[in-house]
Amino acid sequence: MSIKINLFTATLSLMVSTAFAQTNSLSSSPYSLYGMGTFNTANTGKTISLGGTGIAGSSSEFINNLNPASMSSIPLNTFFFDVGLKSEYGIKIEGGVKEYKNIANFSNVAFAFPLNKKSGVSVTLIPYTSVGYNLTNLERDIEGSISSFYSDINGSGGLNDLKLNYGYAVLDNLSLGVTGSVLFGQIIENEVNYIGTNVLDIYDANSYSGLQFGAGIQYKPIKNTTLGATVNLPTNLSGIQYRDISQLYDSDISLEQDLEDFKLPLEVGVGIQTTFLEQVNVAFDYKKKYWTDTDQTDQLGTFVDQDIFGFGIEFDPNGNPLKFRNRMQYRAGLSYDSGNLEINDKKINNYSLNLGLGIPVSYNTVSMLNIAYSYGKKGQIYDGLIKENYHMLTLNISLAGRWFEKRKFQ
Repeated sequence: MSIKINLFTATLSLMVSTAFAQTNSLSSSPYSLYGMGTFNTANTGKTISLGGTGIAGSSSEFINNLNPASMSSIPLNTFFFDVGLKSEYGIKIEGGVKEYKNIANFSNVAFAFPLNKKSGVSVTLIPYTSVGYNLTNLERDIEGSISSFYSDINGSGGLNDLKLNYGYAVLDNLSLGVTGSVLFGQIIENEVNYIGTNVLDIYDANSYSGLQFGAGIQYKPIKNTTLGATVNLPTNLSGIQYRDISQLYDSDISLEQDLEDFKLPLEVGVGIQTTFLEQVNVAFDYKKKYWTDTDQTDQLGTFVDQDIFGFGIEFDPNGNPLKFRNRMQYRAGLSYDSGNLEINDKKINNYSLNLGLGIPVSYNTVSMLNIAYSYGKKGQIYDGLIKENYHMLTLNISLAGRWFEKRKFQ
């Protein structure tokens, strides 16, 4: 029992450290300047290498965080633990000039276990949004004057998602699930303005928090094929801003004020997963986020409805488990995101190609070392917009252990 308590304590400690680690940012994208930042695409287990699909996937071998109904498939007496790392190398192209950035950090930590033969739960801490930008030597006009001044602006931080999933098998082929999230985090922006010989420094620490609830369903109409659907309800994130204004050779001014709520939209998703020849798994997901209904704008753009498509395929040799090559899993996926922000009548879309491997940790468990590589493009070079190419490498250690089994002595 002490081993289990120590593991649980270590898990909670790691979850907390992951949340604080995000202040170093999981994004180097210039588009994280808008709204709450860029939305996280990495997740638990092998989902990223399958194009982000998983609405119809099970949790029989790893923690599928994309549909709470999947928690009903966690095998009895099994404890899952998943921790992820993410490294991203980005190339920003603006006006023919290229800028290179590289970031690395934790991407998730999660654990899950069954409550009985028909139900299970999971707890996941994962970045929800990420902010990481650095703008230098921006020329800006002085209002009411023909003169201008220059600014350096940098931002970091983002929001975290602490999520509880619960799934229950109503029938052998039908499962329902509910989910609840605590969204919290801080976005820091530091702006230094050079006005003649004067320097004005504005430091903003914006803290946001809120609750979000959702549900999911999975149904298996025929053998080897599963249908899934999810919904996340709209919610408001309340915010408090701490602002510190300092001027060269002058005293500081500190302010604290409430921020206008940031609205998260209704999100719905559907998915299908099927298996061919007991070796090939194919999945397709579609999600829609109704940002237009939030009726909110950013300083430089407008929030619009967002469509997200994902396709994934996995080959599992499924042969003699004593042979290492028969336990390897090979994956590929495609994803397209229409974007939720429109600037100059152009959407900031994103598409990526994903490749992955599942490397078994041992021959007698489903524990896996999941490695995924993604190459993607975001935005476009048009009318002052920025194009971003990125390479992302994610590493997820998905461990499975057995709990509450009677030991056999010979």
